Amino acid sequence: MPNVIIISGDTSQDFLGQELRDRMRLSIGGHQASLAFLKEYFDAGRDAARAAESLKRKELPFVSLNGPYLCQYLEDQGVTIDHIPLFTPYKDEVLRLLAQGPVAVVISTTFLPIAAQIDGIAQFIKTHAPNTPVIAGGIQVWKSYRHKLLMDQGVITDDIREAVSEHNYLMDPERTSPVDVLVISESGETTLAELLRRLKNGDSIEDLNNIAVFTKNRWQINSIVEEQSTETSIDWSRHISQPSAAYVPVQAGLGCGFRCTFCDFCGLRPVKARTAEAVIEEIRTIPPLDGVRRVYFTDDNLFPTKKRALEICRAIIDSGMKVRWRGLVRISIVDDDVARIMAESGGVEVFLGVESGDPQLLANMRKQIGPADVLRCVGNLSKHGVSTKSSFIIGFPGETEQSVQSTVDLLNAYPVDGPAAHRYMFFLYGVLPLSEIAAPESRAAYGLHGYGWKWAHATMDAKKAAELLATIHERIKPELSPNYILEAPELEGLGIEDIKKVYLLRNKIVLAGQQGKSTEALWTELEAVYR
Repeated sequence: MPNVIIISGDTSQDFLGQELRDRMRLSIGGHQASLAFLKEYFDAGRDAARAAESLKRKELPFVSLNGPYLCQYLEDQGVTIDHIPLFTPYKDEVLRLLAQGPVAVVISTTFLPIAAQIDGIAQFIKTHAPNTPVIAGGIQVWKSYRHKLLMDQGVITDDIREAVSEHNYLMDPERTSPVDVLVISESGETTLAELLRRLKNGDSIEDLNNIAVFTKNRWQINSIVEEQSTETSIDWSRHISQPSAAYVPVQAGLGCGFRCTFCDFCGLRPVKARTAEAVIEEIRTIPPLDGVRRVYFTDDNLFPTKKRALEICRAIIDSGMKVRWRGLVRISIVDDDVARIMAESGGVEVFLGVESGDPQLLANMRKQIGPADVLRCVGNLSKHGVSTKSSFIIGFPGETEQSVQSTVDLLNAYPVDGPAAHRYMFFLYGVLPLSEIAAPESRAAYGLHGYGWKWAHATMDAKKAAELLATIHERIKPELSPNYILEAPELEGLGIEDIKKVYLLRNKIVLAGQQGKSTEALWTELEAVYR
């Protein structure tokens, strides 16, 4: 029976100032010097090409959620699935499957935020299988539709309309695409299942709700209606064939009830929380490696309240499972009790949306926290051995050179002693039309003009923000590490003190190299950590 091919992502890409963040990171032969890459590099006698080839053969440290979730839902509806987790590394497998004449190819856009990326995959499929329907759905398609609504309402004005349209579907109704059908919904599983059934049976899709089809030289959008809510608990034993050290995604809840003004996910999805029992049962299906199940919670906000934090952590402890978990938590709820139970339940690293070290910027963002709250949170976590990764935005309306310095000062106040390591990640501010700050009244209040990464406001422009971001790492103490793509703060054979030493030495090598100083002694010291 013909199958459906699901493509759920592509090789990881960095956005919102990648080239600026690259200046902070150690690179070897064009490869980021992550903890895992450095091990392969030193094992290969400092041969970067051999290290890269060796690392390619190793499993990724993370599994994505969108592919397995969609596959399991459709399989339960009777659809036969071939899953491609990453497009570029598996092109040959895609070609093999296309030769079998699939019913359709489905592209999930959860990790494909730009229309051109999606079209590139679709064009490859159309080149090799021109009669195979290509369907795209997921968060980027849903965002595209929401952008179209804002344009229709006059919120996206003519000065930015073309630029926004470039990255989204539907805004220009006559712009062609190799994608045949768009599934337009905040979730879309039930629509997709019905769409695939009709395609398989040769039935018309003309009256199907929640889709758009390019026909008669324009996108024809059918009625968009709310889908019935579905909840699929993943049975990970169906997707992971053997015990693995990779972190496996579990969704304890959906959406975020807070309204940070920079966020363009606010209101895109309803706020829902799964029961602790359901979360535990899903974790139990993860095949343990040496008795340990590794979990990263994909929630926009895993612990919005202290009550929720205690509930989930106690449920993990009471389950008797040995778990190592990571997830994004709200800074204001992390007191000493919460930090302690996080550690007891297996929390190894939490993501913190700090965004700025300046009180006024935090107020502008509606973060409902201050710098003292951040340091209290990080201090509590660090004391109990829970590492952190903090995100920051440079250039948000109201930003000045002094507010950037306040962010540097905040990071430099992070504790570096004790059983935890701390990382940071900077984003260049981008004007995103679905965010509150991009609304006409906010634009007027801050003198904000432009779109994406071409903007200016009353206190800064994008060029100045980029200049500040390019050198900000020079002012941050080297014990803190910039983020490396797909890196978790662990590696077999390295303890937390070893990892902290790698962080320190990587940064020292970067800074010494940028200053034209010799780095060989530092490299020797770094290699010794792995021996």
